[in-house]
Amino acid sequence: MFISHSSREPDFSTTKALAETLESVGVNVWWDKKGIEGGDNFPVEILEAIIRQHFFIFIVSEESIKSKWCLRELIRATELEKDIKPFILKQIPNEKSPIELAGLHCVDISSGVQSSFPSILRSLGIGETTVPNVLDDPFARDGHLIEVIAEQIRYAKTFTDTLNLVHMLRNIGMKCAETNRAKEIFENMASLSLFSLQGGMRRIDFEKVRSYLLYEWSK
Repeated sequence: MFISHSSREPDFSTTKALAETLESVGVNVWWDKKGIEGGDNFPVEILEAIIRQHFFIFIVSEESIKSKWCLRELIRATELEKDIKPFILKQIPNEKSPIELAGLHCVDISSGVQSSFPSILRSLGIGETTVPNVLDDPFARDGHLIEVIAEQIRYAKTFTDTLNLVHMLRNIGMKCAETNRAKEIFENMASLSLFSLQGGMRRIDFEKVRSYLLYEWSK
């Protein structure tokens, strides 16, 4: 699971304790312990981590709702239809709460990770008889990954038409894919056949790339 948090205190220490406690019971956790965010560009490592994970935990505090990086992560997780879990470190007024959290069940962790841990596990469906709806077949996971990358292409074409963006998404797909079929599809997503003549110059055609991904996987 991905944990989105402010790098300020007490958010950072709480996130560290949460990640370590979840890992102690066998849960795979990704959080930005190294502070790789910075500048105006959305780090590739962050996008890749959000894509990989099923759950997206958002540590709610006055610091996180003021952080442009936390809000960018939340928006991206919403676009990717991740299972978002708001964990309340500090209560904030409803009018200041991000719209993406509206209507979601929240877990209060203000009393500390250890005392809140049973509620945390219940919210994640851990230890219950019902199993969360997580894809457990590599072909199913790769099919979902193809859809996610294709959706990112559709979203990206609204603000850029550069080949670098396609290369970045191709690299993420290659790293995340589990089957040879998916890896081969991602490897060829910047081939010359996916370029078009635009303004007298050959440019990568985002819509062709998106159609290529979905069509090749459906064959």
